Amino acid sequence: MTIAADVEQLRVLAPEFVAGMERHRRRNMTLMVLEGGTFALAMSLLSETTIIPAFVQALTGSAFLVGLVGAVWALGRYLPQLVGAHLVLGRRRRKPLFLTIVIAERVAILLIAIAASLAGVLTTELVIVLFFLAFAAYSTTVGLLGPVYGDFIAKAITVARGWVFGLVQLLGGVLGFLAALGAERLLATYPFPLGNQIAFWAALGLSLLSIVFVANLVDHEFPVAEARPPFRHTLAGVPRMLAEHRHYRRYLTARAAMAAATGGVGFVVVAGLAGPLQAPDAALLAAAFVLAQAVIGFGLGVLGNRTGYRVVVVVGALLLVCGMLTAAVADSLLLFALACALLGGANSLTFVCDPSMSIEFAPPGRTSVYLGTTLTLLAPFFIAGPLLAGALVPIVGPTTIFVSCGFLAAIGGVLALAFRDPRAGGALMSNAIIQQKEIL
Repeated sequence: MTIAADVEQLRVLAPEFVAGMERHRRRNMTLMVLEGGTFALAMSLLSETTIIPAFVQALTGSAFLVGLVGAVWALGRYLPQLVGAHLVLGRRRRKPLFLTIVIAERVAILLIAIAASLAGVLTTELVIVLFFLAFAAYSTTVGLLGPVYGDFIAKAITVARGWVFGLVQLLGGVLGFLAALGAERLLATYPFPLGNQIAFWAALGLSLLSIVFVANLVDHEFPVAEARPPFRHTLAGVPRMLAEHRHYRRYLTARAAMAAATGGVGFVVVAGLAGPLQAPDAALLAAAFVLAQAVIGFGLGVLGNRTGYRVVVVVGALLLVCGMLTAAVADSLLLFALACALLGGANSLTFVCDPSMSIEFAPPGRTSVYLGTTLTLLAPFFIAGPLLAGALVPIVGPTTIFVSCGFLAAIGGVLALAFRDPRAGGALMSNAIIQQKEIL
């Protein structure tokens, strides 16, 4: 197993801090896996792709408002990333901020459950306004938490970090799959809106349980001498960071091509239902996607932990290419399910590889900025891909879209060969180490 590049820097910059965190590594690792799995279970009952749109559709019958769910989620999920990254800067301890945002996130879930429970009590117009305000608050806290969560892991888990991301992916995926099945049965058993209300309150209960795991994490003071700069300075530093760090820039270029290539994923089920599949088969395709994402994501986390994550990017691109090409020729339930499984595996890169690679590219004092920058810069490609594919499908057909996305993914895989893994040689971040030693 190779040593993560950022850990090598940490051991040079702050050996006493690393020793203190390593004494509690197993405890923190166990708690982070339990927290991640429990919250993934809760999020399945608040799914922005299934449960929330179904509630809005049943309540209002408005296609526009159903589409607004995805827009609100994307804006809340991506826009606050650099704000969350900025809030970490200059902090000696990560846990207080981590716990504060987690609690705020649970308050937002509480507001979602309350708003849904007012259906039939208040007018539909007022209920939907309150619901969207609560949902916007929830998605925003999710966006704020991303860099904070990743930065805590970067400092708390100095060995076997890939196992943490992989186990969270595996446990969360399996539990999320079971929760989705349970939610489907819940909504089918109880009349609207009671089934949704039960699901939302259950999500709140599960999410409150995960607070216990966060509260018991162990954090040590990180020897940071710099004060947090104004937010505008943090934003202004991003272009300079990208200009000076060519390998990180090349990594983002490769991932951007792959992110755009995911634009065809949502049309696999559409193509299947327009062909040989029946409506109930959609559930089987969803199951294949979720389970493969969990299992393959775990495997990629372990692989990255041992070899570095550049090879994971290349494997992810290969999965995406194979998934899209399989979808292009699929003419049976088996082939469509195989395509969804391959694409689910490729999708796990977002949860396993992107945070890990960002952490390893970053100097220890700038981890959160790299985490926030990665997701912020990739977000337009994840959003634009499906929109462009949706506009072109009626013109060129889904097969052309699948082949084009496969070609984009192949370009991403080739571009991944151009950047250097942070673990490959000690000189990649040597300037950053020298600068931080001068600060400390």
